[in-house]
Amino acid sequence: MPGRPPPSPDRLTQQKIIDSALALYAEKGIDGVPVRALTSHAGVNVAAIHYHFGGTEALAEAVFGELSARVNKRRIRALEEIISAAKAAGRKPDVENIVSTFVDPYVGPDAATEGQLLAQLILKHRLSPSPMTERVIKKHFDPMAKQFVAALHDAMPEIPMELMYLRYMLMVSTVVLSLSDRGRTNRLQRLSGSKATAPDGQAVRTALVDFIVGGMRAPASR
Repeated sequence: MPGRPPPSPDRLTQQKIIDSALALYAEKGIDGVPVRALTSHAGVNVAAIHYHFGGTEALAEAVFGELSARVNKRRIRALEEIISAAKAAGRKPDVENIVSTFVDPYVGPDAATEGQLLAQLILKHRLSPSPMTERVIKKHFDPMAKQFVAALHDAMPEIPMELMYLRYMLMVSTVVLSLSDRGRTNRLQRLSGSKATAPDGQAVRTALVDFIVGGMRAPASR
């Protein structure tokens, strides 16, 4: 049986540009990468971005679309495994496992690129939404969010569904804002009078999961 045909030269160039944009956006921010720096990193000419994507805004959408699809596919697969295991055992899904699955892309092994970029995208959409961020969020994040809310409600049916949606949004905000202050001013150390130092990735993950799970499990006030 013949294998797949090799990618076309155009597709290879597009992927080189996307890969370079992923690396540079993670390092310098979405709006901090000049076109010439991007094309130099990718080893293509300046006109390549317009030729292959139609402009920098369309390139950003392609980058975040590819990244979001890849990361959220992993998250949903892991979430489905948690739900299936719980059903097979005749129990509710575990809240900590659900929250950990949500948090991992932001603080796991690929957080330096994937996690930072996802956080940047969501923060950019919150602060200055654009048609591009709206399309990416609607296509790649809204369906995923609804599945996580449903799973969390299955785990804690005593929490009203409308409140669970709000708690999901609070979880997103907690994760994104905690990443936005990373490695710049060392505010944690300053606030604590040097009693606390910047934690490593695993410590951040543990603290985030513990904090979010506590909030998720809090009784619903009347």
